[in-house]
Order: sequence, then C-alpha cells, then structure tokens
Amino acid sequence: MQQEGKVEKIITRIIIGILFAFLISIIAVAIAIKAGKTELFRMDHSIETKVYEIGQEDNFLQRISKGYSNAVFAAKNYTNAYSNDLLLGRRKIVETEVRYKNLIGFKIFAPGEYNSLLYLEDGYLASANPKESPEDIQKIATKIKGLSETAQAAGSTFFYVQTPGNINKYGDEGINQVQDFSNQNADLLVEDLRAYGIDCLDIRDNMHAAFTDYRSLFFRTDHHWRQPVALWATNEICQYMQEQYSFVYDPGYYDPNQYEIEVLPAHYLGSLGRKATLAEATPDDFELMHPKFDTLLNLTLDKKGQNGEQYMREGNWEALYDRDEMNHEDIYWRECFLALLSFYGTGKATVTNLQAENDTTILFVADSLCIPVTGFISLNAKQVELIDPRYYDGSIKDYITKTKPDYVISSYSVTIIQDYYPIFNFD
Repeated sequence: MQQEGKVEKIITRIIIGILFAFLISIIAVAIAIKAGKTELFRMDHSIETKVYEIGQEDNFLQRISKGYSNAVFAAKNYTNAYSNDLLLGRRKIVETEVRYKNLIGFKIFAPGEYNSLLYLEDGYLASANPKESPEDIQKIATKIKGLSETAQAAGSTFFYVQTPGNINKYGDEGINQVQDFSNQNADLLVEDLRAYGIDCLDIRDNMHAAFTDYRSLFFRTDHHWRQPVALWATNEICQYMQEQYSFVYDPGYYDPNQYEIEVLPAHYLGSLGRKATLAEATPDDFELMHPKFDTLLNLTLDKKGQNGEQYMREGNWEALYDRDEMNHEDIYWRECFLALLSFYGTGKATVTNLQAENDTTILFVADSLCIPVTGFISLNAKQVELIDPRYYDGSIKDYITKTKPDYVISSYSVTIIQDYYPIFNFD
C-alpha cells in the first residue's frame, strides 16, 4: 500500500509539473506576442478579444458587466489560440480524435461556436454562424454608415458589396437559416444599409442568376470563392460601377479566355479543412490565373517585412503572387488564397497599375474575399488598395480623409457579419 501511495504521488507531481509548464509556456507566448514578437509564432487564426462594445450610454453596472465579459472572453480566446496552435503534438492529437469520431459516426456541430464545422455533400465543409439580433446588425450598419459619411466628406463615391459564403441563400434546405444564419444576418445588414440610403450590390443575387452549381464556386475546405469566380465577381462590380457611377472600364480584362489557368492538384487545405484535419478533409486543387496580355504592376505591402517595414515589388501579374507562401512544405500552413495578393502578415496592400490609362483610385475596406478582386480590378484603375480593419494599425477614416480615393468600397462576406468582430472598427 505504501508503495502504491508513492507511485500515485509521483504521477500526481508529474501531471502537476506538466500542467504548470504548459501554463508558463502560454503566459510566455502571450507576453512575447504582446511585446510585438509576433514573428516568433505563426498562428492558425487571429485572436478576437472583443465581444461587447462599451458605449457612453452604458451605466456603471453595464460597463462593469461588459468589461468583465470581454476579459473572460479574451482570456479564453488567447488560451485556446495558443494551445491550439502551439501545443506540442496538437495536430496528431486532433487527427486521432477525428479518426475516432469518424469510426463511431459522431458528427455534430456546436451552435454559435466560432468557426464550428458543418459537413455538406460531396466533401464540402462550411462554418455554422449564429443568428445575430436585429440590434447587433443595426450596430454594424451604423458603423458602415459612419464610414460612408467619412468617404463622402472626402469627395469619394461610397457603396457596399455583399459577398457570399458557401451556404446558398437560395438553397441548402436544412442548413440555411436552420444550422447557419449567415445569409439571414447579411439580409438584415443590406436592408439596414439601404434604409440609410447606402447603395448596395448584393453579389449573392447576381450569382444566383448566373450559376446553377453553387457549391462548385467555392473550395471544399474553405469558405472563399475560387479565383475564376472572383474574376467573374470583379466584372459584376465594375458593371455596377459603370451603371451607377459612370465608371469607365474594359470588360475584356475579365474574359476568362484571356487567362491561362495553372492547376496545383490537391495543394490547398483551407481554414475549415485545417480544423477538420487531413484525417477528414481532402485538399483542394488550387487554380492560378495568368493573363495572356501584358501587365506592369507595383505591389506595396504594409508591415510585410521581417521587422514590420513596408515591402514592395514590381513586375508583371506574377508580382502579386507569393509563391513561397503557396508552396510551403507543410500543407497546414499554406495560405494559398491570401497569397493571391501576398496578404499574409499585412493590413494594407496597394496595387499600382503602371500602364493605367486613367487616374482612378479605389479603396476596399473589406475582408479576404476581396483579395483576388483587388488584383483584378487594378487592371482598370491607376491604384487599388485593400485594407482589412482587423490587421490595419491606425484610423481608416483618417486615411480616407487624407488620401481621398475616388471610390471607397466596403465589402464583407456573409460569414463575418458578427457584432464582436473588430473588422467593423474604422476609427
């Protein structure tokens, strides 16, 4: 009995030691990242730390309650992010768990969980987005309205583009508005924006009219649209600008026959596939489009360099692509879609068309679906910029006031319309 007691004590001390070391490692990583040493770690996703916006109209108890909730959420999210991405052997642990789940036929999703998985037909994955309240959607619309007022004061033309997710607004019975409410949230947002007098182009409607096989427009393992679909969407945006604002453009740049398509077989594992792991997800083929016509572009990226300095390169269309990122040896770290504009690790990308026949400047304040669109639309403009508010340091409103672009386009995928996201922070 004494011997058994000693063994139990030793095992207990070992477990406590491991847990203590793990806690210390999490704290050390948190301190390092807070100190700006982000280049030491590569996270699989960004860390969101804001749930409730504390307003001036809130009383003392409301401020305390919201502040406490935000602090708890932040602590939980930081811990999850560090342990999920940096835990030794984490990937093998998850793959083993997935194989066991498949073995017993246990496939469920967690309603409201960030980036929770839905299993669609033919191996497609999607995320389950919770239903947002009309009040929360109204807050988002009000923030975008404030951005539009800043743009108009700067002399810029402003409009909103609603981009889709891989759940079909006009289909997916049993999923759309049952397990996933992203389209309903987007409908409310577009309705609120139009009530504010803001012009809106809803790409979901254009897509419904143009395509019959909705699912094939997206990757199986990711919520992003494929690059050829982004080419089509860019033409839809330019046509809308022509009809509404007399924008002059050459639609020939958006003729798919003017591009060679390079296919990288089984090369891309999107964010949803990384969560499902290779035990469950099959990598997507990744398409790269190469113009048959001449191009001369300059790409400038903020904070892209090793020490956070500005990064620049010049050349033909290929200058936009980050081949190193696309060909990372570990498929779990290949950010192929972001690499279409070398957007990994930056908050602002600027594409200058050195052969432009006009002086048009366009600013996208948007999420990642506009990464390929930014490149394509630059073929019909002097300069096009993409700012993702999650990663941009500084005030976007101040930047618009200073630079006065001809067009400011706000655009978000249906999957990201949630009130706690800092992607709607423009101040």
